[in-house]
This record gives sequence, structure tokens and C-alpha cells, in this order.
Amino acid sequence: MSDARSYRFADANKPGLLLGLGARQAIPVVVGVLFLALVLQTPLPPAVGIAGPVLGCVVAFGRWRGAPLAETLAPGARLVVGRRLGRRRWVRPPLLGDNTNAALPKPLHGLELIEPVDVAFGVVRDRTAGRVTAVLRVRGQGFPLASAVEQDAMLAGWGAALSPFAREHSPVAQVVWQEWAHPVGSDEHRAFLDRIGVWSRAGAPAVADYAALVDEQAPVTIAHEVLVAVTVDQRKVRARRRAGSRLTAAVDTLAEELRLFSSRLDAAGLSVEGPLSALEVSAAVRVRSDPNRAAHVATLTRSLAAAARRGALEWGPMVVEPDWGHVHVDGAYHRSYRIASWPQLPVGSDWLSGLLVETHCVRTLTVVLEPVPMGRAARAADREVMAREADADMKTQKGFRVNARERKRLADVEARERELSEGHAEFSFVGIVTVTAADLDQLDDDCADVEQAAAQSLLDLRPLEARHGPGWVAALPLGRAVSRTTTAP
Repeated sequence: MSDARSYRFADANKPGLLLGLGARQAIPVVVGVLFLALVLQTPLPPAVGIAGPVLGCVVAFGRWRGAPLAETLAPGARLVVGRRLGRRRWVRPPLLGDNTNAALPKPLHGLELIEPVDVAFGVVRDRTAGRVTAVLRVRGQGFPLASAVEQDAMLAGWGAALSPFAREHSPVAQVVWQEWAHPVGSDEHRAFLDRIGVWSRAGAPAVADYAALVDEQAPVTIAHEVLVAVTVDQRKVRARRRAGSRLTAAVDTLAEELRLFSSRLDAAGLSVEGPLSALEVSAAVRVRSDPNRAAHVATLTRSLAAAARRGALEWGPMVVEPDWGHVHVDGAYHRSYRIASWPQLPVGSDWLSGLLVETHCVRTLTVVLEPVPMGRAARAADREVMAREADADMKTQKGFRVNARERKRLADVEARERELSEGHAEFSFVGIVTVTAADLDQLDDDCADVEQAAAQSLLDLRPLEARHGPGWVAALPLGRAVSRTTTAP
């Protein structure tokens, strides 16, 4: 009998503000009703006031191109206005070495890639949010080939490495892990075979058979790279007298958190490289923005100027053009999805294999983890238990039926409260899947494959319509994730 564990995800829906409605739906309805009440106090015809609730209901419950209006009204309006004003397409100004806001598209405003003198790694500074981020490259050892019990042990080690971030007064604001998959073809392997002289015996039957096998496997040869970004909030850093500034103190704190995190990952059996230098972060950003430039970027990173740290560090794109269903960055098209719901059934440790392994396109899976201090998590769970119990009691008193989904949500939050009381750490999280292709036809085909693979992993993907620009940025190792208001269900 197997001792493998099963894993479960709670329903992501939170108690509503009004009759089960969330803020995005409740606010338009309330505003519409208030407008009607105001009109009834004036000499205006009542028909004018009725337009308020009607418009509020349209905004709250209407859909446009399959996307809820409550989510897409504001970003869609910005796209339309930008198109009318001729500002939808952003082109980098010809200022060599300038990575200020003037030379970055709007989704990247406020970001700065620096390499402080006191540390030997690159730091992404977010002036808007007051945060600093560094990136680690992490590799696992044989997870797909391990038994279910061994996989459970690996996941437990990963959880143990993350748990200290949820301590009280932790300066770590978020941890982002990104799994980037991209086809690598057979060029490098063929060059290796050429260097060792295999092709000199091209007439041999064994060599011909091997060459045919290489050609057959080339389209499905996928490379996987995992980057983990750790972000420290400058406002949570205790200032030190020896630190010259709050930024210096934040970078010192970030370096210490990275050192401890790396040691915990090593103890969990994971291989850690980094933190990445500013040049390596720049290369990762540029290649993920446009995979067609991988060879060009690799040449630049091996240049003499890069080795001597001479010249400006270029990391931003050249052209960005957002649209309703995608964003065009340099020579690539990106389409992002939010994970609207996670598996509602108990799943095994390899439940994501369908999405991670079965897709043969360029795609990035991003999971943003925000640690929740134990005290705040316990209070939030207690409030949610009381809110759901009160909703159930009110429905029972009014003669309404409490359905199975509502009973499950109450059971989930009660289980969450119990786990917190046992000392388990809590993280709030959001998942983003970004698909990248060289043209729109290929993008549509790849997105269909990814949606199918996600369904196999019991994930519900919803496209970030009119918000694919922030979705593209979330897929980059910059520590700037899509806001919760953008990805709210």
C-alpha cells in the first residue's frame, strides 16, 4: 500500500460584499441604485434614474468578447483611447544606455536594474513599490522519475524552505518562481557530434539511424529553466546606522535572506545557482521577451564589453504594442492567462505534469507567493469562518438552501484555521501562464495546446484580456507581479 499524500486546494472565492457579490460587481450596482435615489429627489423624469441601475448591472454582470466587463472596462478603455490618440505602439527612443522611465514602456515604469558595489549580484529596484529583488536559478534532481513518496519528501523540503518567510516582521514581501519552457532543437547537439567526429562516419548505418532519431526528437526537445525571485520591501527593513541609506540596508537584508534561503534549498536537495548578476538578469529578460533573439543576446553577454562591465546595461525592449488579446514585444507575441481556479479534487504530487511536460511551445508558468504572518493569517481565517457561518445561518433562516459549494468553502476555511493553529505557514498566491510565439497563428495554436494541458492538470485558465502587457511583465524575473486587482476572479 502506498503512503503517498494527496494535496487539496481551497476555493479561491472570498465572501462577497453584497449578496455574495465581490467589490467589482457590488460597487457598480450600488452606485447605480444611489443614482436612481438621487434622481427621484429631483424634478428629472424617473426614466433617467432607471438608467443608473441598468448601467450598473451591465458593468457588473456584462461581458465583452467573453471577458467580464467589471475586469476589462478600465484597461479596455485605455487601449481604445491609446489607439485613437496614436499612442498604442511604444517605441524605445534612441537614447543609448538610458533605462529610465522615458526609455521603458509603461508596464516597466519605476524599475531599475542595478549592481551595487557591496554585493556581487544584480538587484531589480522598484521605485514605485519601494522594493528590491534578486533572482536565483534553481534545479531539481529527478522529480519526474522519483516515486510518489520521494516526490512528497521533495515538496515537503520546498515548503520547509519557504516557511521562514512567513514569520512575523519578515522583510520578504513575495517569492516568485517561474518555470520557463522553450524548444531547443538539435543544433547544439549536432555541433557537439561534429566536434567529436561523429559526422565523419556519416555513411555508417548506425550514424544514419542516430541522425534520423535526432531529427525526429528535435521538435519536442524542450529545455526547462526555473528562476526564483525574492523581493524585500524597503519599508519593512530595520534601518542600520552603518547602512548609508534605506536602499543599502534593503540590499544588505536581501543578501542575507538569499543566503539563508539558498542554504535551506540545498538542505531540501535542490541545486541553487546565483544570485544572478545584472548581466544575467538582463539576458533572461531580453530572451524571454523575444526568444528569437537568444543567439544575439548570448553573443552580447560573451562580449568584451560585458566581461569588462563597460558600456550601458541594456535590458528593456525596443517595441511594445498591446492589444486586446495579446501584446507584441519586439519580434514575439505574448498571451497571458490567470489561473482562475486550482484543482478542487485531491491531487497527487505530480499533478502539474500535464502542463509542465506535455506542452511543446514557449511558455512561462509564474506563481507569486506572498507570505502572510501567522498572527494576521489566523485573524483572517477567523473572520472568514464567521462570515461564512453567518451567511449560511442567514440563508437557513430565510428559507434558502445552502448548496454543496458553500458547504465545501466553509469546510475549507475551517481546515485552514486548524492548520494555522498547528503552526503551518500560510502564503497567498496567484498563478499566471504566459504563452509566447513568433506570429499570431502560432500563438493561437500554442495557446490551444496549453489550455488543453492545463485542463488535464485540473486548472481553469482565463485570458487576461486587455491586460496582456502586465501579464508579460509578470513572466519576467523582475519581481513585479500582476496586481490582485488585475487577477481577481
